[in-house]
Amino acid sequence: MDVRTGTSVKEATRDGVLLDDGSFVPTRSLIWCVGVRPDPLVEELGLPTEKGRLVVDEYLTVPGHPEVLACGDAAAVPDLTRPGEYTPMTAQHASRQGRLAGRNLAAAFGRGVRRPYKHHDLGFTVDLGGVQGAANPLGIPLSGPLANAVTRGYHLAAMPGNRIRVAADWLLDALLPRQAVQLGMVRSWAVPLDTSSPELAKTPAGAARGSDVNTDPGK
Repeated sequence: MDVRTGTSVKEATRDGVLLDDGSFVPTRSLIWCVGVRPDPLVEELGLPTEKGRLVVDEYLTVPGHPEVLACGDAAAVPDLTRPGEYTPMTAQHASRQGRLAGRNLAAAFGRGVRRPYKHHDLGFTVDLGGVQGAANPLGIPLSGPLANAVTRGYHLAAMPGNRIRVAADWLLDALLPRQAVQLGMVRSWAVPLDTSSPELAKTPAGAARGSDVNTDPGK
């Protein structure tokens, strides 16, 4: 195992990756793993933070500022199921915190009663493509097609709408062969960014006007 710190990938090709220090690592298998971070705007608010996240209480309220609520990746929410810890920056926490923030905000206007946030982590699900997957629902390790089925089932249940359409699309994709030729158009802004801070990237000229980029190399 070769671990390199303080180094980032400058370019990835079919033969390997070029690092920003000029070295080249030959490989045919490139797996990108990256964590998440709060929006830098959070630290500019002048409020107490924990690793870039707004410090809040179990009611999702910023201490000393009862008029300010925060949730999701922007908030360091105390994990009542693990005293002394904060809830991880995952979708299952963010979606539930968002709903609770709305209810607690309504309670501030006399609609209902404030409630603390408490949620036991349900594990993780990962779609590895095709019929493969990895999952750990309720602490039960799964892999392969079964894990993929659990992953898609969880994602399907979390969708606010169009569940039947999405499920039908997944079924057809599993039963029918993939097309040998595919035409597609991508927006001009959907190109690799030249910065590690996406919020600082400038929108390319023409993107705001809805211009398209032709992905057909023959044209």
